[in-house]
Amino acid sequence: MTLLVGYPTNRRAKAVLSMAAMLARSSGQEVVVCTVIRDPRVPGVTRDDPEFCSYVDELADTAIEQARRDMPADVPVKFTRVDARSIPAGLVQAAEQRNASMIVVGSAMGPVERVTVSSIADRLLHSSPLPVAIATRGFRAESGQVKRVTLAFDGGEQGDVKVAAAEAVAAQFGAEFRLASFAVHLSPPEALRVHLEGNAVFEQWIEKISSAAREAVLSDEAVARRDPQIVIGQGDDWEDALDDIDWGTGEVMVIGSSPAGALARVFLGSRAAKIVRHTPVPVIAIPRGAAAELAER
Repeated sequence: MTLLVGYPTNRRAKAVLSMAAMLARSSGQEVVVCTVIRDPRVPGVTRDDPEFCSYVDELADTAIEQARRDMPADVPVKFTRVDARSIPAGLVQAAEQRNASMIVVGSAMGPVERVTVSSIADRLLHSSPLPVAIATRGFRAESGQVKRVTLAFDGGEQGDVKVAAAEAVAAQFGAEFRLASFAVHLSPPEALRVHLEGNAVFEQWIEKISSAAREAVLSDEAVARRDPQIVIGQGDDWEDALDDIDWGTGEVMVIGSSPAGALARVFLGSRAAKIVRHTPVPVIAIPRGAAAELAER
C-alpha cells in the first residue's frame, strides 16, 4: 500500500512530508509525493502552448526538487507529477492509480500546531473516497512514529463502525488507542431553550456520551481486548475542550464522516469541523465506506 502526499508548487511544505514519514515508519507503507499541475484556464492558453509548458514544467520540477531535499532520508519515497483539471481531482486520481491507502496534505496558513483546512483539503474532505490525513501547520516528527490514535467519538450513527475502524488504524500503526469526546458548555440562552439549567444539560450529555463510548468498545471483540482509555474534554469553547485532555508526541486524531455525506466520500459535519479546527495534532478523516472496510479487517 501507498501513502499519497499532495505537495504544492507554490511554497515549501516540510510539515506534510514529516507527517507522511511518521505514518510510513509506523505502517511500513511506501510514500509517493505527488505534485499536481492544473490545466490552464486562461483564454488563449492551451496545454500545448510552449510558454505554458515551459512554465509548468519549471513549477513541477522546482516543487519536486524541494520535496527531495526536505523528505526525511530514512523513508523510501517516489516522486510523480500529475496533470489534472483540479488539484483535488488529480490527487484522487493519482491515489487510485497507486492503490493508496490514504491521501496526506498539509494545512493552510494559520496558527502553528493547529489544523487549518485549505481549499484543497476542504475539497478532498467532500470528495475523496480514501481517508484524508491533514498535518498541523509546522508539524515535525523527526524520526518518530505514531504513538497513539485518538478517535473523536460523537456517539452518533455508525458509532460502532467508527470505533472499529479507528482501532484498525491504530493496529496498522502499532499505536495505542483511545476514545475522546468533547463537551462544550451551553450558553444560558441555549440552556433555556431546552428548559434546563446549563450544568444539568452538560452533565447529562457527559453521562450519555460516556455510556455510548463504553457500549461501542464492548461491541467489538478486538476493541474490547484493547480496553482503550475513554476521556472527555470539557470547556467553555472548543479550544478549551480540546486542550482539556493530554496530547502526546506522535499522536493523531481519527474522525469519521457525517451521515449526511455520500457513503463513499469524506464529509465532516459542523461538530466534526469544529473539532478539526481546534485539534493540536494531525487529523485523519475517514469516509463511511472506508470505515466499514477497515472495521471488517
